[in-house]
Amino acid sequence: MNDWIFVSIIGRDRPGIVASVSRVLYHNHCNIEELSQTAIRGQFAMILLASTPRSEALSGLKTEFAGLAGDMDLDINLRKIREDELGPYEAGESEPFVITVRGEDRPGLVYGITEVLAEGSINITNLDARVARVGGKPEYIQLFGVDIPKGLDLDLLREKLRRRGQEMEVVVDLQHREIFRAINRI
Repeated sequence: MNDWIFVSIIGRDRPGIVASVSRVLYHNHCNIEELSQTAIRGQFAMILLASTPRSEALSGLKTEFAGLAGDMDLDINLRKIREDELGPYEAGESEPFVITVRGEDRPGLVYGITEVLAEGSINITNLDARVARVGGKPEYIQLFGVDIPKGLDLDLLREKLRRRGQEMEVVVDLQHREIFRAINRI
């Protein structure tokens, strides 16, 4: 039976972080099961799930990662995960949708949309938010992947999102994920 360890790493982006982190995991007999990494405005962030057949690996990881964190000025956090925590959030029967938000950047835009989603018990599976140049001027764009419970009134949700968008002076669109992919050729 394997032990499962969730690792998060944050710090200034530069070459060698992924190699250093994966070296520590390899030296402690861990296998990287899943990994997601990005850099935003020069800041590095990575989360990963590792497995190990050795129950003593966690103490070795803590020691080596503490040294690596100091050497590379990184924030590294480890969390042992129970096997029953490895499954995704069970939203019940749901449909995958994509919500796009576009407009001028200002405080509260993520909160404004996520508040509506939370009220509808809609789970966010992915979120990307950034400023992009559209037509020569900066535009703030959010892209939400969400699971909408079957039976939820989509027309009412669209209206709530539209009204919230008007309040925040942004455009909000809701599309089924398959339609979004077909239109955007993702």
